[in-house]
Amino acid sequence: MVVTKKLLEVRGERLKPDEAKPLNIVDMALSFSAMMRLFQQGSKEIIHKQIMEYLPRFINSKSEDEFKAVHHDFCLWGTTAIYTAEKEQKDGSIKNSEPASYGQIAKTLDVVLHVLIHYAQHPNTETAKALSKWLNTAMDTKMMAFLSGCYPDALKPWPKTIEQVKKEDYVAIQKTVRLFIQEEHLGKIRPVDVDDVYWAVLNRKDIQPSRE
Repeated sequence: MVVTKKLLEVRGERLKPDEAKPLNIVDMALSFSAMMRLFQQGSKEIIHKQIMEYLPRFINSKSEDEFKAVHHDFCLWGTTAIYTAEKEQKDGSIKNSEPASYGQIAKTLDVVLHVLIHYAQHPNTETAKALSKWLNTAMDTKMMAFLSGCYPDALKPWPKTIEQVKKEDYVAIQKTVRLFIQEEHLGKIRPVDVDDVYWAVLNRKDIQPSRE
């Protein structure tokens, strides 16, 4: 092998595999998330950096309450650091940029944690299995509409969009998800599984919950 100048440069900058893996997974998860198109240009890089800084706190959480506290701290950071992009409305008017909502940041974070912990089993299978029990459902508009049909009195009023979701709404929605799991699935799935079970069918066609 010829040791070139470029190889010597790369040797000095390359990451170890266990360092590179989470960086790349978070990048892919953010690229996958439809939330990125709602935010100002450059937001992906800012969010990516912050998630990597918070990741050890998530991974080292010793209880669900501690995990939730880290999640809440991240969402509060996002509502002050991340802004939505200007958007042209259907009537031609321009919707100005504004701070991202708690729901928008939470949805973004939940998608990344799903991919990183639930799917990629970071940092290892044993830890990921334990942490996955604490992951929330990555709530979208159609899931909220579905749950509001099942539990119309859980929130008054129910938010119509993720943009409208405040902190107290997010907590109530995730509590309602857990109630739904107990009643519909007898507690045999986790909130993180709700996305896998319901996302495709709710986004394929409108489904109205039975109120028999």
